[in-house]
Amino acid sequence: MKTYEQICSESRARISEVEPLAFRDAPDGLLVDIREPEEIASGTLPDAVCIPRGRLEKLLGHMALDSGTRITLYCETGGRSALAADTLQTLGYEQVASLSGGIKGWAEAGLPIVQPATTDAVIVNEGGEHAWQALDPTSWESIRADYPISTARVTCTDGVDRPLVYFDHAATTHPPATALRAYARFLGLEYANVHRGTHRLARAATERFNDAYGTCARFIGGELEHGCVVFTANTTHACDLVAHVIQDMPGKVVVTDLEHHSNDLPHRHRNEVIRVGLTPDMRLDMEALEKVLASEPIKLVAVCGAANITGWMPPIHEIARLAHQHGALICVDAAQLMAHAPVDVLPPDDPGHIDFLTAAGHKMYAPFGVGFLYGPRAIFDAAPPYLPGGGTASEVRSDGVDYMASPDRHQGGTPNIAGVVGMACVLDFLTEIGMDRVREHELGLLKRAWDGFESIKGVTIYGPAAIEERVGIIPFNIEGVSDLLAAAVLGEEAGIAVRNGRFCAHLHADRLLGSQGGSTLEVGVPGGAVRASFGLYNTDAEVDRLIESVRQIERREWVGSYEVRGGSVESASAGRCADAWMETTDAS
Repeated sequence: MKTYEQICSESRARISEVEPLAFRDAPDGLLVDIREPEEIASGTLPDAVCIPRGRLEKLLGHMALDSGTRITLYCETGGRSALAADTLQTLGYEQVASLSGGIKGWAEAGLPIVQPATTDAVIVNEGGEHAWQALDPTSWESIRADYPISTARVTCTDGVDRPLVYFDHAATTHPPATALRAYARFLGLEYANVHRGTHRLARAATERFNDAYGTCARFIGGELEHGCVVFTANTTHACDLVAHVIQDMPGKVVVTDLEHHSNDLPHRHRNEVIRVGLTPDMRLDMEALEKVLASEPIKLVAVCGAANITGWMPPIHEIARLAHQHGALICVDAAQLMAHAPVDVLPPDDPGHIDFLTAAGHKMYAPFGVGFLYGPRAIFDAAPPYLPGGGTASEVRSDGVDYMASPDRHQGGTPNIAGVVGMACVLDFLTEIGMDRVREHELGLLKRAWDGFESIKGVTIYGPAAIEERVGIIPFNIEGVSDLLAAAVLGEEAGIAVRNGRFCAHLHADRLLGSQGGSTLEVGVPGGAVRASFGLYNTDAEVDRLIESVRQIERREWVGSYEVRGGSVESASAGRCADAWMETTDAS
């Protein structure tokens, strides 16, 4: 009878083995971890898919790989992977290799292992220290490693366990461990209300909260003498606060056809609105804007810093100059801009300065439920309180009230202090990395995706084709495949998280689809697109995975069974990401 070691030795003689350093320098094809789930819990190699040895042949068959696909297998020490590689060669796979020494050999060579996502990153130890690696802001690998979500894995429809690729940053961004630690530390060790008490925790919380005003202002080139930061719950809240403080001013508000509903509906609710449309190439119609400013009594121009669907960046400082020439103010919805490109509101005496700027924490790697509005202190102070109540008044009498100066004037009730702490930490984090570097990195990802999509027949990319005018967002459709189905296949079979639909910007979506076509309709569902949006921890390899997955969808090579019914997708594990309220055809 042969021993296990003898069988492994015989298999090694029949297969190819690759050394860890050689594979690191020239990764190619499919990397498969064939260990059991309990073994994988200790970590995996970057970009590996996980298929337990007992299901390897069956699940590889489901993946419909070409016989010439290069497949590299690994296990704990290299024995099981050698046996499995030998079996795959017998089945007809022509380029199979085993990683010499397995994951232990990889670690002994000093190469990185991806640890599984864990909340341990935010646990505060008794001594106040955190068990997490120090961030090196000069290294994209270190920056990526600071995001716990970058280690997450998903089990796909074909049964294969794959690393999650998160390309839905335009919807919401995940916080890094750096911010999670600050957030958790405040909740665990520093939790106290602000502007209320004299004990040590209350004083410390108030100091951190007050410091955050300056952090937000500095990040956008603002100042707190003539300017003011007001903390809000989200962008909608911030835009509604703008609509509130200008409500009693004479004139109308210009809203463009690029806008997310957050920078449209609040102005409709509180003011008279005039719309400005788009040019045939889907840019803002600057000539139409100038005509409206010259012919109508306009008090405010509301425009996005980067469009929610395409990522196209209007020339906000040029728009500001036009607005100011005609006596109007400007409000920039910077939700899609803040975390992806440098922002400078410019000094108030500059003709191109931005009067109001809104930001959302959950779109710039901060916790949910926090954002801010920057604007002129004098206008904030002249307006009635947005939400009269606790914290807004300096003196309350039976026959009258003296309200506080801004920002307290408009911050009724206990604020989201922990969220503000987390947001301020994220802005320091982004400053340390450098927004110019973030912009350069994400432009590289966008160009890679754009070039890849252009090489695929039947793919339509929406919006202006000038990549340098966009942040890292690429909306697209695949001919003959609805956006709903394409997004479901990407998520369920490739582990790629994208958004689809009309993205809470129905007018803009309708203009894009009407001008450029490319959408495939489902019965009873408005036409939409698929949107991939990049963040600072995404990689070229993840973009390549997206391109290849889109190519497979274009070739109709998905393996699951999907049924589209009434605006939802049903499959073994697929679900509709956009609820009815997001997809209603009523844009009024």
